[in-house]
Amino acid sequence: MKKVLKIEDMTCVNCAKVIEKHISKVEGVENIKVSFTLKQAEIEFNEFLISEEEIVREIEKLGYRIKRDLKSRIKEEYILIFCIIASVYFVSDMFLPIPASPYIQLLLSTFVQIIGGYGFYLKAFKALKEGIGNMEVLVSVGTTGAYIYSILAFLHIIESTPFFETPVFIITFVRLGKFIEEKIKNRALKDLFSLAHLTVEDFKIIRNGKDELANINEIKKGDILELKSGNLCPVDGAIVEGDAYINESIVTGEGLPVYKRKGDKVISGSILEGGKVLIKVEKPFKESYAFQLSKAVASTFSKKPKIQRLADKVSTYFVEGVILFSFFTFIFWFLVSGDIYKSIQFTLSILVVSCPCALGIATPLAITSGVSKALKNGVIIRDTSIFEKLPFVDIFIFDKTGTLTEGKMSVEKVDVFDKKGLGIALSIESTSNHPIAKAIYEFCKERVKDAPDLRNCKEIKGFGVKCGEYIATSVSKWGIENKDGYITVGVGTEEKPFAIFYLKDKIRKEAKEVISFIKNRGIKTVLLTGDSRRQAMKVGKELGIDEIYADSKPEDKLNIIELFQNRGHKVAMVGDGINDALALAKADVSIAVAEGADIAKRAGDVVLIEGIKTIPYLITHSDKTYTRIKQNLMWAFVYNLLAIPLAGGFFSWAGLVIKPEIAGMMMALSSLSVVINSIRK
Repeated sequence: MKKVLKIEDMTCVNCAKVIEKHISKVEGVENIKVSFTLKQAEIEFNEFLISEEEIVREIEKLGYRIKRDLKSRIKEEYILIFCIIASVYFVSDMFLPIPASPYIQLLLSTFVQIIGGYGFYLKAFKALKEGIGNMEVLVSVGTTGAYIYSILAFLHIIESTPFFETPVFIITFVRLGKFIEEKIKNRALKDLFSLAHLTVEDFKIIRNGKDELANINEIKKGDILELKSGNLCPVDGAIVEGDAYINESIVTGEGLPVYKRKGDKVISGSILEGGKVLIKVEKPFKESYAFQLSKAVASTFSKKPKIQRLADKVSTYFVEGVILFSFFTFIFWFLVSGDIYKSIQFTLSILVVSCPCALGIATPLAITSGVSKALKNGVIIRDTSIFEKLPFVDIFIFDKTGTLTEGKMSVEKVDVFDKKGLGIALSIESTSNHPIAKAIYEFCKERVKDAPDLRNCKEIKGFGVKCGEYIATSVSKWGIENKDGYITVGVGTEEKPFAIFYLKDKIRKEAKEVISFIKNRGIKTVLLTGDSRRQAMKVGKELGIDEIYADSKPEDKLNIIELFQNRGHKVAMVGDGINDALALAKADVSIAVAEGADIAKRAGDVVLIEGIKTIPYLITHSDKTYTRIKQNLMWAFVYNLLAIPLAGGFFSWAGLVIKPEIAGMMMALSSLSVVINSIRK
């Protein structure tokens, strides 16, 4: 059995690793993938050995929550408010000393340590048990050290001054920073999270005249689904009652809501922005557009680009390195100054200022934001490595039919040499989904009453269709030249044609602008098509394409791409995702064109729902996302490179010293800065 669980309270990528490592050891769990950015886990398990409830309990034992309800969120906010109130007291006490203040400070610090720090302690303990260091480990060690030291000073066991405010400020700043970070991130990635978490929501349906709550997989064709403002539609259907403004940006890329009423179609993935409707289900979830899209989104985050794998590896060992460095810092200052207060303060500052979160989320958050923004603009990213590949592409190769042209062929005229030619054409072309075959089929259907029942039909890529002795293929098979301006296809036997069809396909109106945009960026454009040279030259010349290859079979396209790659070029291939499968698989970046909701048959790294008009956006968006990944990693690296020695007192000769509580605020701001940079427009 396979389940998707929404997980709350993960603070960094190492949290996802803790869950993966622990749950993978549980008997009955066959596979688990945890996405920190999507806050979810995909789990495959043997239902005869373990139940979903038992898996949920195992995750919650680690200190994380499944599908947190409103009551739990309010509880977390109350804890944050309490920590803030305690911090305000400590600040006011600095300016207006209060009688019995040391005892109040002890009491407040203890409560904050227990109530506010409990979550950090639990996750830190479980992480260390799995042999993984995370942010909670550093916060727990830092605040505990400060608290114990203050207790010892308060009891006069050591001659020093307590600093109860330090653990209070650290816990408050970190909690507040994470709260703001999650709010900003969730708002920016709302549509992506909603889509990814469809499978854990319940929906109100009317079945056999009765109201019921149903899981998304329990909704059937013919059910009546009730949707209110803010709901995301999980199925394809038609409105039977009510009216509403519906946002279809996930489907069309158009941000403005569309007014719909009784009789209008509603596509899964759409969001109601106002109103209330009843929808009759025409396609259940697993047949719907949203299912295809959610599968594409889920698979996206299972493929990590090289730069993210490197950052994840560094963050895995980061905590251990920080703890080791803090230990040597304590030894160094104690030997140099003999001041235990100063030694502990510098050690705590290092533990708290160090931020594995900024390093861990630098790449995945920028990528998640990039995928989310692309989705809103009609572009599905299926392999996130394109963000680090596309900026270096120097050759763009295009298929012609259905890519640069509309792919909606129409038969302009026909030459018939045998009276049974149209009937054979109707029967042969009914077995193929190719645009040319569809056009010939529609043309013949209106003119033929009886067609022969042909058996053993086989579609041969790069050739056509063969049904026994009959074939449908290019007229070049019989040594006939294509007429200028037409795509010519013949139907007959190996020896002679029975009929020749003359078809035309219009060039997309946006094609010239797209080619011009690519060329202006210094990228070479290539047309690679199976059509005749005359037809290819006509289209290529009109669009201003640099290099043209015609009469290319699938294996020819593959060889041409390999040729460019062997010369050191980075190649992007744009095709329909079906006939160009070999070429798309070989290209450094494969871009498949899909119209409307037909994405199930497409197999590119990127799927263009709206056609090639979104290619300029894809190129500039990839450049921007890659730049932000580099900015985030650079910031995380520079921050830790400067903050750790600064917190360790190694710049104290210049008067630069960071107290532990300020270090906590800096750590929170470091993660927050990465979030803001990743999601900004």
